[in-house]
Amino acid sequence: MILTLTLNPSIDLTYHLAEDAVGEVDVHRTTASTVEASGKGVNVSRDLRAGGVATTAILPLGGATGRHVADLLLADGVDYQGVPVESETRINTSILLPSGRTLKVNGPGSPLSPADLSRVLGCVEEALAGLADAGAGADSGALADSGAVVDRWLVIAGSLPPGLDADIVAQLIGLAHSYGVPVAVDVSGPALRAALSAGADLLAPNEIELAELLGGAKLEDAEAVAAAARSLATEHDVAFVVSMGKRGAVYVDRDLALHGAGPELVPVNTAGAGDAFLAGWLAAPGQPADRMARALAWGRSACLCPTTVDSAPGSRGTTGIHVRKLA
Repeated sequence: MILTLTLNPSIDLTYHLAEDAVGEVDVHRTTASTVEASGKGVNVSRDLRAGGVATTAILPLGGATGRHVADLLLADGVDYQGVPVESETRINTSILLPSGRTLKVNGPGSPLSPADLSRVLGCVEEALAGLADAGAGADSGALADSGAVVDRWLVIAGSLPPGLDADIVAQLIGLAHSYGVPVAVDVSGPALRAALSAGADLLAPNEIELAELLGGAKLEDAEAVAAAARSLATEHDVAFVVSMGKRGAVYVDRDLALHGAGPELVPVNTAGAGDAFLAGWLAAPGQPADRMARALAWGRSACLCPTTVDSAPGSRGTTGIHVRKLA
């Protein structure tokens, strides 16, 4: 079972334009549009559910948009625990251009009151306790819907609501570890630094976010990304899986460094591709090289899907994926 926590969820509106650029006219008319429940952790749960993996999404929900998110998750068959909060759930917008470019406009979200945050933390702790009880004495984890064995994880992903201190990420990592549940984190900025210091088991930044951890270091290729991640992995005893866009991805722990990539493709929609990549990595236990190949398949397939979440993870763009060991 994989729990995901999205502290700043959203409705994701996606618009397809016929024009190759925006701003050249005052009004753009879309050729198609979709509405989805979203936020990075929500996307991970939706990807996992589509892949037949047991998952529960935990998220605060407020107002009319929050009710809409709940309806959309229910329609998708995603198990979720929505925590009622005072503020309205935000709306994000993606604009897809024929050239393969994706433009994102994300709402900031609304602050969580102390009472809201307390309810969210209580929900997370209750879910972790249930996960620990279910997995007691079973190192292999829980069963997916398909019957395949999967890991137990808490995934903390996405932006924080305005005003919420990054230390909440460290607090959540400590809470999960107290129940023996490993934590994967996909956040940025101060929250990513807090996750590193708190001993998250797996960090999933992109190459830009990794460079920011190191004071803006220039990372020109996979070897440079791996070397940068290795320095942090060794110091903090964590693992990194670093997405690099069209250049693939790098995995690093204290003992191993891998680079995975595939042939260049023209994306349809890059929104959600990183979430699909992380979901693919977590979808089943196995050696890092096997996880990397599956994660790349899920991420590349998501790039070729017109929606934020791919309904058939790993079904497109998988030819030519390769994984190599780095020195």
